[in-house]
Amino acid sequence: MEQDPRKGGNTSPQEPLRDWQKDTWYGPYPVHENPFDEPEDAPELRDLRSENLNNRSGEFWETQTGGYRFGQNPPSGSQGERSRSGTGEKAEKKSARHRAGRRWTMLAGTAAALTAAVLVLYYAVFTVRSVQVTGNSQIPAGEVIRLSGIHTGMPMFSLNSEAIEQRIERNPVLKFRYMEKRLPNTVVLSVREREACCWMTWNGIMYTMDKQRVVLFETEDLTVRPADLVRVDGLKIRSGTQVGQTLLLENLEQQAVFSALFLEMKVLGCTELIEEADLSNLDSLLMTTRDGFTVSLGNSQNIHAKLRSMLLTREEVLARGYRGGVINVMLPETPIYSPPAV
Repeated sequence: MEQDPRKGGNTSPQEPLRDWQKDTWYGPYPVHENPFDEPEDAPELRDLRSENLNNRSGEFWETQTGGYRFGQNPPSGSQGERSRSGTGEKAEKKSARHRAGRRWTMLAGTAAALTAAVLVLYYAVFTVRSVQVTGNSQIPAGEVIRLSGIHTGMPMFSLNSEAIEQRIERNPVLKFRYMEKRLPNTVVLSVREREACCWMTWNGIMYTMDKQRVVLFETEDLTVRPADLVRVDGLKIRSGTQVGQTLLLENLEQQAVFSALFLEMKVLGCTELIEEADLSNLDSLLMTTRDGFTVSLGNSQNIHAKLRSMLLTREEVLARGYRGGVINVMLPETPIYSPPAV
């Protein structure tokens, strides 16, 4: 039997210690030892302890306590504190959710108020109360407004410029320019009236056109002769001989010459002076004035200079007492006048 070196008595045989048990105390629990005494193998620890520790004297041991009472704050780290801490966290989260809900409610109310304000502005404030028309002379303003489809009470922001343009230009005489919205409730429609500048016959029908070849009027009565419009001969029509359509010619060069000629006559203010224009031969353009002069323009180059030269030459010829004859302005710098044959 082995003896316990600390007790000096016999002990029961023990199995050999495992590696993890070595250098550790092994044996029965000491039951007669004072827990306040320092281990015999470490007496030096006594110097680190309070001198009153072993005899239980001093202020610490004399302190009285009434124990825990309900309603008092529990000691730090106690179950009560942890419980109230958890309750406080739940209350704080609930309060945060409540505040978030109130914010969302306020935002929803603000959005609803803004929506209502927009609807009031859209349908009550910014509505059409007045429509003005500019640029018309022959077509009454009321007719332009009727064609546009605009009426009082319509929301200003619902007006579509493209749709209004299409409706107005159903009248071939009218050309839409722009629409202006003068908030809060006035609309301005600017139009231009197409001016008939020439006429022609084709397949037994007489057509009047503007300088952009838009057909403005047609009739099968060939006795009708517009007194103040230029008769055009020699046009080769491809399509577009109905009112409101643009007359398309077979020859693109003839289209360009037509546009240039009538534009320059408009600029120089001599459209009413010309009675007839023959565009059948683009290398030998011919015109006839209402007072009997024949004008030879040659090709389509320098139309502006040639027309201006024709006007100056005609004035000089009239001043010298001549009537009729041919004014050749193929070279506008050196015009040639030939009096009529006797």
